[in-house]
Amino acid sequence: MSLASLLYRWGVNRPNSPFIGSLTYSQVSKKVAGLARSLPTHGVIAHFMFNSPEAIMAYLAGFWAGTKVIAIDPLTSSEDLAYILNDSKPDVILVDEEIAEREKSVLTSFRFMIPKFNEEINAKPYEYDEDEPGLSYYYAGIAGRTMEVIHSAQRVELNSRILYQSLGLSEIRTILTVPLAHVLGGSVLGVTLEAGGLIVPVRKFSASGAIEIINTYKVNYLATVPMVYDSLIQQGGSISSLEVCISTAAPLFPSTVNEFKQKFGKNIIQQYGFTEGLVVTLQPKEFSDRITIGSPLKGAEIKIIKEDGSLAREGEVGELWVKAPWLMLGYKDRSETARVMEGDWLKTGDLVSVDSAGLLYFKGVKKRMLKYKGYPIFPRDLEIILESHPAVQSTRVIGEDAGNLGQQPVAYVVLKKGYNISSDELLEYVNQKVAFYKRLKKVYIVEKLE
Repeated sequence: MSLASLLYRWGVNRPNSPFIGSLTYSQVSKKVAGLARSLPTHGVIAHFMFNSPEAIMAYLAGFWAGTKVIAIDPLTSSEDLAYILNDSKPDVILVDEEIAEREKSVLTSFRFMIPKFNEEINAKPYEYDEDEPGLSYYYAGIAGRTMEVIHSAQRVELNSRILYQSLGLSEIRTILTVPLAHVLGGSVLGVTLEAGGLIVPVRKFSASGAIEIINTYKVNYLATVPMVYDSLIQQGGSISSLEVCISTAAPLFPSTVNEFKQKFGKNIIQQYGFTEGLVVTLQPKEFSDRITIGSPLKGAEIKIIKEDGSLAREGEVGELWVKAPWLMLGYKDRSETARVMEGDWLKTGDLVSVDSAGLLYFKGVKKRMLKYKGYPIFPRDLEIILESHPAVQSTRVIGEDAGNLGQQPVAYVVLKKGYNISSDELLEYVNQKVAFYKRLKKVYIVEKLE
């Protein structure tokens, strides 16, 4: 099945149940089918929209039509956007009005459209083959730079199904706080569809707005990034309907867990996932008193490999390897795929340890990736931009601690002989080309790199 197949099933079996806010499954199914008629079957579409009911319907229309959906973060801009579009070569780009205006200088070189939702009553969604590409992300965390990560539409649905079955909730009423272009956003939508549940998308997060939605729609499932929980703690209020609160995509601090428990009487548990492997682990509720990324979902296998190639024992730190039926089909770059795969095992680049209960603990990363406000940042992407400046001889981008926000990128730069340029000029040169979360916070001009 695909996510569109789930939508169609609920449109038939539960037509009057609310799906996206006040829109029912029947209404959404017809609108999605109508948009799908204007999309190229077996083609490639780019989904480039801020969270909204229209964004969710446009995303599902891509699967309904049988396309490969290129999920692009709505904050992507300028050279980053041009790279993704030139690399993926979409037949059409689905955008909202804000993005169409903001990125018109790049979009004019491509076919793009603001989705129009004419209803189609009798259409059925396309059925993908098991290993047929259906979704691509451009966050290649293990490879450590921006490149296409290709997934099967069926595998994406399978991962959502297994996660839903692991949550212990018969009904799902949720709020979408992160973009669909992230594994977490896609997972929240997928879990909702597995349950025939309700989802309320948030364009721009605010704690007060989220609490209002939670109470209005009796939200019982929240899967989001740690900083959202910090914001809810600061805001205060009632969130009594919440039954499962999941944190992921960035380190979760004990202070957040403890303060959330004290203020709301709710436990935060963690799940672990990544672009290439989707969601892999979930923290069992009975171990909610620990800061652990949990244990593997049903169908997933893990092993921990030390530096010397041997298997780690209890308490020892090593690289996490994962085998699961929903892993990526591969990168567009086959040589990079070969580098991260060992047979059926995917080498994650994340360092973990395991305890006697089989619970995993995140210990750091081998791969070159930073996390800031839950967003992945690839230092190599920023280094390439810096190295394109005529004054720069060499550079190294690293992460500096930003507390609960994660790590912020800073650059060390060696200038070519005869050039005299300020740190501020280099900051502006890079930051005008990238999304806000990828912007360098500092540039240090040095004599040599360590």
